[in-house]
Amino acid sequence: MQIGFYAPMKAPDHPSPSGDRTLAQLLIEAMTLAGHNVEVMSQQRAIDISGDLENQERIREQSAAEATRILDQLQHSTHSIDLWLTYHLFHKAPDWLGPRICERLDIPYVVAEASYSPKQKNGPWQEGLSSVETALARAAGIVSLNPRDHECIQPFLKPEAKQIALLPFTHETASPSGHRGQLKEKLGRDLDIDPGLPWLVTVGMMRKGDKERSFAMLAAVLNTIPDLAWRLIIIGDGEAAHSVKKAFVPLNGNRVCFAGELKTKEVQPYLDASDIFVWPAIHEAFGMAMLEAQRHALPVVAGHTDGTATIVDDDCTGILTDPENTAAFSQAIRRLIEDPGLRERMGQNARQKFLSHHTLEGASRTLDGFLRSLTPG
Repeated sequence: MQIGFYAPMKAPDHPSPSGDRTLAQLLIEAMTLAGHNVEVMSQQRAIDISGDLENQERIREQSAAEATRILDQLQHSTHSIDLWLTYHLFHKAPDWLGPRICERLDIPYVVAEASYSPKQKNGPWQEGLSSVETALARAAGIVSLNPRDHECIQPFLKPEAKQIALLPFTHETASPSGHRGQLKEKLGRDLDIDPGLPWLVTVGMMRKGDKERSFAMLAAVLNTIPDLAWRLIIIGDGEAAHSVKKAFVPLNGNRVCFAGELKTKEVQPYLDASDIFVWPAIHEAFGMAMLEAQRHALPVVAGHTDGTATIVDDDCTGILTDPENTAAFSQAIRRLIEDPGLRERMGQNARQKFLSHHTLEGASRTLDGFLRSLTPG
């Protein structure tokens, strides 16, 4: 099939890395792997994070012009599209393109990950929320990656709309098992970190808001376990870097290593060499970094959200706690630091869960069958 793809929040080739961008790229790769031709139909960002009504009006006007451009382009092209898929639909980043174009072309409109927040009905994003309702009512198919979002959108779907749950996924890699010690020795020399100590690792963009709060929470947690020997590697950067680094100042000495922003392939050796992945995940939607950690056979200590619970099996592949309960989070880290055998078992469980439920190949087969069921013939 020829599939048109659009991500109103952030285009798949946007220069700023994020879990959202990663999932957009992976969805395209999964569909391509199944033999579909996927074309990104627009680079336009439809996101307004501040509730600026004038900015939202500009976005709507730009989107109307963009929809006209796309329709004109398709009309004069040697090929059309059989289906349109929009990734990540919500009130701050509604889809002003897909429903209009699909209605004109009479093709299925599909949404992968949609959320609906009723409390925004009378807020500054009420027009965006109304657009989400319109898009959901038009949708022939819904792909849900978060159980919480799946429930909230049900009232707006037409009876014949098809739905499928798709767990977050990523590429398969070789397991680091049996080589972690060697990897720690090498990376330890490069970073000047004792390879004989338990290494904690976390990956996250240093943005204001929930990301910044998660980093602050992690710093507070680690301040409660000064009696334990550990080292923390932080991978990420962003506009909140100064405040994030300031939060870790009380953990003086050489306990914390800031590795900065790294490309995906550059992150892998850090995950392979570390012992525990830690992240409070305050209001985390998917937790792609935790999925990456489990792919590398790392046990995860994380805040319990709907998104993280789809990835981490509590007390099996890691430990989930109240994301803002410092005592519970520190106790979970302590438990894994003090029990190497438990770390190893949970890490292996994590790797097996990834291989069974979260691979790109498995997602490709699931998504392919679903999309083909939406088109005639």
